[in-house]
Amino acid sequence: MKRRQFIFNSVAATAGAVILPNLWGCNKEDETITPLPDSSPFYRYLETSGTHYEVGKQIGTHFKSEITAAQLGVKNTIDSVKGIVQSAPDVFYDPFLNAARNVFPDYVDELQGMADGSGLSFQEIFMTNLMMEIIYLYYELSGKKNRITPGNLGCSSVAYAKNGKLFLAHNEDLFTCFISSMYVLKISIPGKPQYIGLNYPGILSGMPPCMNEAGIVQVGNDISGLHIEPSVPMVFHFRSAMDATTLSDAISRVTIPERARTMTHNLGSFQENKIVSVEAAPSKHEQHEVDNFYVHTNHFILPEMTDIPLDEGTLPSSISRFDVLTAEAEPYANNPAAVAGGLFTEFLSSHEGEYSPCVHDHGGASTLGHAVFDFQNKNLKMYYSNPCLRISKTYNI
Repeated sequence: MKRRQFIFNSVAATAGAVILPNLWGCNKEDETITPLPDSSPFYRYLETSGTHYEVGKQIGTHFKSEITAAQLGVKNTIDSVKGIVQSAPDVFYDPFLNAARNVFPDYVDELQGMADGSGLSFQEIFMTNLMMEIIYLYYELSGKKNRITPGNLGCSSVAYAKNGKLFLAHNEDLFTCFISSMYVLKISIPGKPQYIGLNYPGILSGMPPCMNEAGIVQVGNDISGLHIEPSVPMVFHFRSAMDATTLSDAISRVTIPERARTMTHNLGSFQENKIVSVEAAPSKHEQHEVDNFYVHTNHFILPEMTDIPLDEGTLPSSISRFDVLTAEAEPYANNPAAVAGGLFTEFLSSHEGEYSPCVHDHGGASTLGHAVFDFQNKNLKMYYSNPCLRISKTYNI
């Protein structure tokens, strides 16, 4: 305890950048919603192949402007994170980088390529991929127990599996200022499954909705656990799942013990016709095979995981969206004939509740994309921005 208090006192004295909730997300002067033009917009798209480093460099080069814009859009948060890291890199940076290099050196190479292509330093790119771990560790060492993350942040997922009919749908929610910087990637690396999915600018692939040619699909729900281990950042686990060739392989990849923070991975297999939700923390994990409807937002719901301490500030939004989506799905639980992909888009277009599943710039956060995986047709229908806008493209792999 004395060591932990010493670390925090040292950081607090030298960082000069204490994270406060109003420093999360888009800078106020840039916090605007870009109106939709007459011609329907959509995410920029890139097909890339090569080694991990080569793929990363192609991404960084092609999306340099998007990565730079995203960094500027959340400059206050980025600057705060930099201040914390510079004050104590041996606490807030080095252990995470060393763990990532030991377990996932290929993905570190990918980030190095992204840095070289975008013109940012590797440290800037890696800190962006490590941002949540740094902020939560900073507050853990300070003794702060809740309301670390603004309650408006979070994603919503609905899965369905019954009588051989399966769907997995998801709203990807984060900072409003990211919407014009998101992009879709199709990545081919020799010896690994080709995959396609939505991406955050400058972040490893895998967290937003994605699928690979082995039929593995994935969406995630952020879980704001209060404890951080100096281990592998969460983005690496999501990226690793896209190299899986079977559902059991994907589950084993997201449940390795080298994990820095809490997260939920909703995984499926087109080939095996199965969906499994995995709730994971540094200390333990639990999984659930979906049977009928299954709703997940941003709190743990499986019995073995509900004792994990979470940031209480995130719970009102998470519970509100969970309740809305559960109520939307309930009338269809015993009516499989009425279940189709469009139904999930209707669910996730809901504006009901104090915090609705379809988010329109609520406190600087918005729904950045909506996805529906159709296991019968083995495809991904991706919607630009809010699902209620109905701007979509269908991807096959």
